[in-house]
Amino acid sequence: MAGKSIVNGLMGITVRSAAAIALTALMALFMPVSARAISLEQACSRFASKLNAAQTAGDTQKAQTIYQEGSQRIASRFNGATCPNVKPPTP
Repeated sequence: MAGKSIVNGLMGITVRSAAAIALTALMALFMPVSARAISLEQACSRFASKLNAAQTAGDTQKAQTIYQEGSQRIASRFNGATCPNVKPPTP
Protein backbone atom coordinates (compact mmCIF):
# COMPACT_ATOMS: atom_id res chain seq x y z
CA MET A 1 0.00 0.00 0.00
CA ALA A 2 2.86 2.40 0.81
CA GLY A 3 4.34 1.92 -2.67
CA LYS A 4 1.06 2.79 -4.28
CA SER A 5 0.79 6.11 -2.44
CA ILE A 6 4.35 7.06 -3.48
CA VAL A 7 3.50 6.35 -7.13
CA ASN A 8 0.31 8.40 -6.82
CA GLY A 9 2.32 11.21 -5.24
CA LEU A 10 4.82 11.16 -8.10
CA MET A 11 2.02 11.16 -10.65
CA GLY A 12 0.53 14.21 -8.93
CA ILE A 13 3.82 16.08 -9.17
CA THR A 14 4.18 15.17 -12.83
CA VAL A 15 0.65 16.30 -13.62
CA ARG A 16 1.18 19.54 -11.69
CA SER A 17 4.45 20.16 -13.50
CA ALA A 18 2.84 19.52 -16.86
CA ALA A 19 -0.01 21.86 -15.99
CA ALA A 20 2.45 24.56 -14.92
CA ILE A 21 4.41 24.21 -18.15
CA ALA A 22 1.22 24.35 -20.21
CA LEU A 23 0.02 27.42 -18.33
CA THR A 24 3.37 29.15 -18.83
CA ALA A 25 3.25 28.39 -22.56
CA LEU A 26 -0.27 29.76 -22.86
CA MET A 27 0.68 32.92 -20.99
CA ALA A 28 3.60 33.45 -23.37
CA LEU A 29 1.30 33.08 -26.37
CA PHE A 30 -1.21 35.59 -25.11
CA MET A 31 1.27 38.06 -23.64
CA PRO A 32 1.38 41.29 -25.61
CA VAL A 33 4.40 41.57 -27.87
CA SER A 34 5.47 44.71 -26.06
CA ALA A 35 5.81 42.75 -22.82
CA ARG A 36 8.20 40.24 -24.33
CA ALA A 37 11.90 40.98 -24.34
CA ILE A 38 13.10 41.42 -27.91
CA SER A 39 16.25 42.91 -29.35
CA LEU A 40 16.45 46.16 -31.27
CA GLU A 41 17.26 44.13 -34.39
CA GLN A 42 14.07 42.07 -33.97
CA ALA A 43 12.00 45.19 -33.31
CA CYS A 44 13.39 46.90 -36.42
CA SER A 45 12.68 43.80 -38.49
CA ARG A 46 9.04 43.73 -37.36
CA PHE A 47 8.74 47.46 -37.91
CA ALA A 48 10.14 47.18 -41.45
CA SER A 49 7.85 44.24 -42.22
CA LYS A 50 4.71 46.11 -41.15
CA LEU A 51 5.76 49.21 -43.06
CA ASN A 52 6.54 47.16 -46.17
CA ALA A 53 3.14 45.43 -46.02
CA ALA A 54 1.32 48.78 -45.92
CA GLN A 55 3.41 50.14 -48.79
CA THR A 56 2.90 47.00 -50.87
CA ALA A 57 -0.86 47.30 -50.33
CA GLY A 58 -0.66 50.88 -51.59
CA ASP A 59 -1.99 52.30 -48.33
CA THR A 60 0.15 55.43 -48.00
CA GLN A 61 -1.80 56.80 -45.03
CA LYS A 62 -1.35 53.57 -43.09
CA ALA A 63 2.34 53.47 -44.06
CA GLN A 64 2.81 57.01 -42.71
CA THR A 65 1.04 56.09 -39.46
CA ILE A 66 3.09 52.91 -39.05
CA TYR A 67 6.30 54.84 -39.64
CA GLN A 68 5.46 57.60 -37.17
CA GLU A 69 4.20 55.29 -34.42
CA GLY A 70 6.88 52.67 -35.04
CA SER A 71 9.68 55.23 -34.87
CA GLN A 72 8.31 56.56 -31.58
CA ARG A 73 7.96 53.07 -30.10
CA ILE A 74 11.48 52.05 -31.08
CA ALA A 75 12.91 55.25 -29.60
CA SER A 76 10.96 54.92 -26.35
CA ARG A 77 11.68 51.23 -25.82
CA PHE A 78 15.33 51.30 -26.86
CA ASN A 79 16.58 54.49 -25.21
CA GLY A 80 16.32 56.79 -28.22
CA ALA A 81 17.53 54.24 -30.78
CA THR A 82 16.44 54.28 -34.40
CA CYS A 83 16.23 51.73 -37.20
CA PRO A 84 18.63 53.17 -39.79
CA ASN A 85 17.59 50.63 -42.42
CA VAL A 86 13.91 51.64 -42.21
CA LYS A 87 13.36 54.61 -44.48
CA PRO A 88 10.29 56.89 -44.28
CA PRO A 89 7.56 56.02 -46.75
CA THR A 90 7.21 58.13 -49.84
CA PRO A 91 3.85 59.90 -50.15
